[in-house]
Amino acid sequence: MKTLRFILLSAFVLTGFLSHAQYSQDSTYKKSGYKFIKHLDVRFENGAMVGNGTDIGDELINSSYYNGFDIRLGFTKSDPDDVYGNVYRRPKYGVGWYTSTFHNEDVGNPTALYFFLTMPFKFQEDRRWDLGYTAAFGVSYNINPYDPEDNPANIFLGSKRNCYVHLGFYANYQLADRWALNATLGFKHFSNGSFKQPNYGLNLLPTTVGVSYRLNEDKVYDYERPLPKYQKHDIINVAVYNGSKNYKTGGDNYYRGGIGVNYLRQINYKYRVGLGVDMYYAAGMDDRDATGSAVSWAVVGSWEWALTSRLYAPLAIGVYMNRNEQNDEKTPYYERAGLRYRFTDHISAGLTIKAHGGAADIFEWTVAYAIFNDPNKY
Repeated sequence: MKTLRFILLSAFVLTGFLSHAQYSQDSTYKKSGYKFIKHLDVRFENGAMVGNGTDIGDELINSSYYNGFDIRLGFTKSDPDDVYGNVYRRPKYGVGWYTSTFHNEDVGNPTALYFFLTMPFKFQEDRRWDLGYTAAFGVSYNINPYDPEDNPANIFLGSKRNCYVHLGFYANYQLADRWALNATLGFKHFSNGSFKQPNYGLNLLPTTVGVSYRLNEDKVYDYERPLPKYQKHDIINVAVYNGSKNYKTGGDNYYRGGIGVNYLRQINYKYRVGLGVDMYYAAGMDDRDATGSAVSWAVVGSWEWALTSRLYAPLAIGVYMNRNEQNDEKTPYYERAGLRYRFTDHISAGLTIKAHGGAADIFEWTVAYAIFNDPNKY
């Protein structure tokens, strides 16, 4: 099953979000010695595997039984006047460890280290129920990959280490002052972004239940505060993409990379929109017996989702002006999704996935430089 690989994130993602304040539940703001509110979650998971439409894939699924276990440490920035805390209704960011078993040595025991975020639909205020959406992204290991002699049954993944993503909707119920129950319905995916074939991806539909404990005595100030009016501004962004591509099972890997230049207009705290150009280079044309051009280029429509003043998710649709199908540029267009973190005022880095019609092309390890003058105060 070919699915758009929303594979994102590295170890730098959350650094700029954590802060130093803490507030009680009522309207009284008080200083605290804590830098942020911490939550510990323990979660249990069960669900179904999704096939790829092949007989051997269905046989592997029918011979497997899947369940998993999660432990998470989450952080909530509690300053009631924090801009992005108000924009996203006191979101929670954190790190976690996940392990699972399929009771089948052909698959292995996928395990992951990841970062996560949860964003509620509303400020919780005095309600016991809290509903919202969540995403987790990281690196997985302990998968038993495809091997034509030792493990021909696992046609889903050709690599031991893969990227990990979990997207879902959650519900929390406040059980006591510091205890809450939670449940999540969603989609889970393991993929290597065509770094090593085969790469159909391992897709799951999990149901997760768990319990959460707030480690701090103080509570998050969970009420809305007014935001300063946003001042729109322009951004010129130059990005360099670097990746590696495996074109066929058992074959060599070759460099794939490129450069992109985008004009963006940030229209509010959340969104930037713009237009630009991407140019790509595919190495190893002679070794792959490929003909045509090693260089392709496209016009790109971009949309960036700002999660904080420094962390953002770049999304894009590119339309090729010149492409070569022998470089796996299978469709006249491509998609991009990922995450980047701005380490300084102008330099950012991150990971994005480039895909054609939902089928992964490459992971893009990206370094970017942005030219802008932001008049807003965060």
